[in-house]
Parts: sequence; structure tokens; C-alpha cells
Amino acid sequence: MSSGRGLVAVTGANGTIGYHCVVYALQAGYRVRCVVRREDAIATINAGPSLQPFLDKVEYAVVPDNTVPDAYDEAMHGVSYIVHIAGVWPKPNFHPDNDIWYPFVRSMDNVLSAAKKAGTVKRVVFTQAGAGLVSRDDGDTLGTNMDHILNEYVQINEQSAALRPPLKTPHHAYCGAKAKAMSYLKSLKDSQSLPFSIAQVIPGTVMGSSELITGPEAAKAYLDRMSKNFLFNTPRAVYAFAFVSVQDCARVHVEALDEVKVPADKVPDWWVAGATTEDGQTIKQIWDRVGNMIQEEFEDEVERGLFEVGKGNWPINVPFRVDSRLTERMLLGGNEFKSLLACVREVAHWYKSLAGDGARVEPLRA
Repeated sequence: MSSGRGLVAVTGANGTIGYHCVVYALQAGYRVRCVVRREDAIATINAGPSLQPFLDKVEYAVVPDNTVPDAYDEAMHGVSYIVHIAGVWPKPNFHPDNDIWYPFVRSMDNVLSAAKKAGTVKRVVFTQAGAGLVSRDDGDTLGTNMDHILNEYVQINEQSAALRPPLKTPHHAYCGAKAKAMSYLKSLKDSQSLPFSIAQVIPGTVMGSSELITGPEAAKAYLDRMSKNFLFNTPRAVYAFAFVSVQDCARVHVEALDEVKVPADKVPDWWVAGATTEDGQTIKQIWDRVGNMIQEEFEDEVERGLFEVGKGNWPINVPFRVDSRLTERMLLGGNEFKSLLACVREVAHWYKSLAGDGARVEPLRA
């Protein structure tokens, strides 16, 4: 396979989305520079079964602190494309300002600065989040009616975008940082004032297996919140915006780099990485359908207690009905995103294989 499509820098390359972006980009013909924060992450990535045919097309850069000035300058030298995924999850013990808001904003600024200095960058893709579409001050009042549309032109929450430190809670910081970044990057995209184009991706809850994990305990820790809800009846999540398989999510990020397929003036406000919500479906019907699938297809595993079906514990806030058809047409060749049911089924089979006989996980396929 030709590697003539250019060099892509992927930040957070050892994370869930990042690793799969590395794999998909290599399979699509790019060379990849994996940008990580720790030296030991290099061995983890290098051991991936799907990377083995492409090791001569992979290189690494270590950026221990992406918030210091010029942090990414060396890592982005000579690259044609950047996928900026590295971020912070709003853990309850994190300081809202120092551990969440400032790191998000400063790392974004550093990526933009490094891309300008490199002089070779054609497009930068930023990973965002549905948190930028809501205000944490709404609490748990958004409900599950899915009465707003999440599409490629959904509006940022202005209240969150206006938040500045000092901030009250980690979730205020997360919503605020994401909304500010999304708003700022959209303005840059629209101005076309940079020597490269910008695209942003709003992923749903990312679901799927990992070929880097070989045991059930590690798999259970790795699983996303929705899979845990369905398979282990864990407490309800606070929010859900959309649902996407990790392979589909990676594909959106990498296909969004192609400035020939989608020229700068055709890039929408954001790409939506998540399956379109079926018309007329309520959240109860969606959850019942998946729960019934687990009970029917994994009857033995439920009987012996491997799975405990969480059929009624849908998220507290599900404010959006997803319409990602434009993303599907422009980036996925018209193919539909894998559904929530299909994602949970895949995760259940994967976990069952690890918990049962420790069967080998097959390499990823694009």
C-alpha cells in the first residue's frame, strides 16, 4: 500500500480514539507520528497487532506537558495533517481551572501555533464533545425527550462558551472549555485566515473492543459507560449525546483530513460521529431493544451471572436526537454508522471471549 498521502500527527495516540485513528490512517495509506505524553506509551502502541505490517511507517514524539508554550512545535514539524485528540476527562477530584479548563484551551492554542510554525500543515482535525452543547447549570433538567437535533450545524451553548475561570466544578470547566474551543475554532474556520483548514468532530459515546487488552478485568475497566450500563447494570450516566463504534469514530477523524474529498469551504461546522436516531423512537424503546437483544442472544451468560442486564437505566439527560446523515454522505461514502445495538453486541461478544476461554482478539479491520 502506498504511503504517499502524507504524514499525520495524532495526539493522544495511545488512547481509545487515538489508537484506532493510528490504525485507520495507516491502513488508508498515511504515515503516522504518534504524539504521546509518556515514553512507556510507545511500547504499548508498537505492540498492537494491527500495527505490525506498518511499523516502518510509524514514528513517535513525546510531549509530557502540552500546556507549556511551544509544547507541540517539534512534534508537528514537517507534518501534513494533525488529529488533535488528547484531552482531559472531568474527574471529580480534578481542579476545574488548573486540571481541565486551562489544559484544554492551552493545548488547543499550542496545536494551532505549532501548525502555523510548521508551514506544511494542510488540515487540523479537533475532537470535541457534546458537553459544549449544554450548560451544566441546567443540572438534570434536560430530560430524555430528545427534542433537540444534533447535526452538523447544531448550536454551541452560549452560556457555557462564556464561562471563564474561576469555575465552580469540573463539569462546568469541561462544558466551558469545550464550548469555548468549539466557538473559537469555528470562527477561525469561517474566516479562512489560517494557512491550513480546520475541521471539528463531535463524537458520541465511543464503544467497542480493544486488541490491546487480553483479560476480562482490564476489559471491564476499559469499557464505556453505556456498555457497562447494559451488560453490568451500573448506575445511570448523567448525559448521553450519541453513540458510535470506535472504528466508525476513527474513520470520521481520518476521512475528515482529506481536503480533496471535502475542500475547506465545504467543511460543515462539525462532523457528527454517531449513529442517527431512528425517527419516532423513545429512549425507553431504544434501551428495551438493546436489553432484549442481550437477554436473547446471551441467555447463558445472563443465567450464570456474567452479564446483568441494565434494561431500565438509560442516562438521566438525553436532550438530542441525532441526525448524522451529512457526515455519512460526505465522509463514509453513504454508509451508515453502526447502531447502538450492534455496538453493544460486539462489546458483549468481545468480553465473553475474554472472560470465557481468553480467546485471541483479531486485529482491527478498516
